[in-house]
Parts: sequence; structure tokens; C-alpha cells
Amino acid sequence: MTLNSRSSRARGALLLLIVSAATGCLSTQRVPFSEGADLGQISGVTTRSGREIQFADKGASISNDTLYAQGRTGQLALPTDSIARLSSRHFSAVRTAGLLGGIAAGLFGAVLAAYLIGGGWGGAGY
Repeated sequence: MTLNSRSSRARGALLLLIVSAATGCLSTQRVPFSEGADLGQISGVTTRSGREIQFADKGASISNDTLYAQGRTGQLALPTDSIARLSSRHFSAVRTAGLLGGIAAGLFGAVLAAYLIGGGWGGAGY
């Protein structure tokens, strides 16, 4: 294995780690909708028909029995009587620790396997 291919694999592994960490460290909390709910941090809604709608930006407001938020394709206006649940995404320390622990265990296993298959660090592959 050449230095270039090792470097390329290391970059690929780092990219996978970053993407996994960015998505795996968040948890979604869903709560039943009520007109008095705090809408400042919500990131989406679930309608009574089961459709999940994610917002482009956090937060929403209610005016005249209609919820307004910024959708991925523009302004959203949803009748409040069609909303079943509110959702918000938050950083999760437990998920982050689990993800990093799993990645570390996987990397350790890969290095150990390479060591054993190659006959130690002095093997033909190195």
C-alpha cells in the first residue's frame, strides 16, 4: 500500500466521521401541538394525516389560526387544526458519545485486523 492510497483512505475515513457526527449527534423531540406551545425552536411539524414537514429555518408563528414558517421552498402556511405534533432537533451528548465510541471501536478493530492479517507491523504490506 503506498503512502498516497493510505492518505486517500484516511481522508475518506475522516469525511465519513464528520458526516456521521453531524447527523448522529442530533435527536428529534416530538410533542403534541397546542396553541400555547413555544414555537421559537421548532424545526418541523407532523400533520394529522401523518405528513412530516421540516422547516428550512427554526421557528414559526401563529396568526388567525394559521401556523407560518419558512419551508424549504418558501413560506409555509398551515391551518393549526391540521397540526398534530411539533418537532425540534437538539444536540444529544449521549448519541455523540455512542457514535464516537462506536467509531473508535471500529477503527481499533480495523487496525487490529490489518495487524493480524499482515503478520504484524513488519509484514509484507508495510
